[in-house]
Amino acid sequence: MARYREATWLPITENTTQPRITPTQFILHSAAAPWSPKRLRDFWNEPGVNTESHFGVGYDGEAGQFVDTHVRADANASANNRAISVESASDTENSDPWTPRQVDTLVGIMVWAHRTHGIPAHVCQSDTDPGFGIHRMFRKWSLDGTECPGNARARQFTDTVFPQFLESLEGTPVSAIPAVELANLSYGQTNGDVADLQRALLEKGEKIPAGVTGYYGDQTRAAVASFQRKQGWTGSDADGIPGVETCVRLGLRVV
Repeated sequence: MARYREATWLPITENTTQPRITPTQFILHSAAAPWSPKRLRDFWNEPGVNTESHFGVGYDGEAGQFVDTHVRADANASANNRAISVESASDTENSDPWTPRQVDTLVGIMVWAHRTHGIPAHVCQSDTDPGFGIHRMFRKWSLDGTECPGNARARQFTDTVFPQFLESLEGTPVSAIPAVELANLSYGQTNGDVADLQRALLEKGEKIPAGVTGYYGDQTRAAVASFQRKQGWTGSDADGIPGVETCVRLGLRVV
């Protein structure tokens, strides 16, 4: 599962019915409505509504996630099979700018998507080019062309949002972040991804008496569980087996 922990989890039906995807693009939208994430969730659950996004951001910066980012959301026409989409509260004409709190939240989701999915930190140069963009950037990202998210927000994306996103990366390119496969990080396995996991745990101050061995045994599982508990997680979220969010917080990229 790929969920942004700073967002409230508000799953909609499509989260369990849509096919899985590997995201390579990230597209910002405006909702043409001053809605909170919960109101967006209710709208997308209404009969006959056939579009949805992965995230929604209210005027106050509150974020909700409706669909796992490894699952398709239908808001981007030809890009649905590869794009993460984020709606944001706006006036009904899509004419107002994002609020400062919305900008901060959008940047946070962008940073998470870059580090979690490896979406390149540059602006898309074509409708299929991996990277970040806004809905109106390419006609193929909509059914009949669109002005979403509006002129004010288009300027903000170029002048404020994307530069702030780059600053937030602290100069760490995604290519420098160790990449691991979750399938390789299970009890009893021996491989290079386990070694990367062990190095990350040791760097975070966790204890693995045997050191970096590449073997996922009791010591590694205990170290993972300890790290998870320090994040405030309990139950199955602290079982000693890393998911996407555990890896991200350890500075690892899931591929």
